[in-house]
Amino acid sequence: MKNTLLIFLVFVSINIYSQQQGNTEHFTVRVREEIGDLNKDGLQDKIVLAMDTVNTQRPLKLQIFLLQSNRKLRLEFSSKDVFNPQYPNGKYGGNQVPNILIENGNLILYCEIKDVKKYYTFRYQNGKFELIQISKIIWDGKDTTTETKFDLVNGEKTEVSQLLGSKKAKKKKPTKIAVKALPTLQNFRNPENQFE
Repeated sequence: MKNTLLIFLVFVSINIYSQQQGNTEHFTVRVREEIGDLNKDGLQDKIVLAMDTVNTQRPLKLQIFLLQSNRKLRLEFSSKDVFNPQYPNGKYGGNQVPNILIENGNLILYCEIKDVKKYYTFRYQNGKFELIQISKIIWDGKDTTTETKFDLVNGEKTEVSQLLGSKKAKKKKPTKIAVKALPTLQNFRNPENQFE
């Protein structure tokens, strides 16, 4: 009986070890979670941002689940490529852990890298998350912040500069930007570079 139990335990241990070796992703730590209605159906959807703490680069995975009428969550989107890892090349890259929000039915991704803050606003339409606005706020390291907004729906770029502590803002005349098609979350990678 003891031999049978010992053989069984060894077999189970080998099986578990081999499964762990085959799984190279360990996105087990939830760093952010947000609940809200993304597809305007009155049901509370869920967004999860998880980190792989086994991988030395600490990559992040964004997952979006839409709640169905049967009260089950359906995975609508999943990607490890939306955000840069926290420790690229094994060293801290200067990125704060991104934030995820749901406001007015839109998905907002917030990233902060050193003195630059970026907000990306997506709407869910026709089965895709379309990028509709980018807002970038830069502090010059002295006394001025500059906010640049890209309204991709109307094809406009506006820029506002403001001295710290002042209520006066210097606004540049909006400029037109060419947008052939709205970028989507599926192909999201620093999209504002194409509009500058």
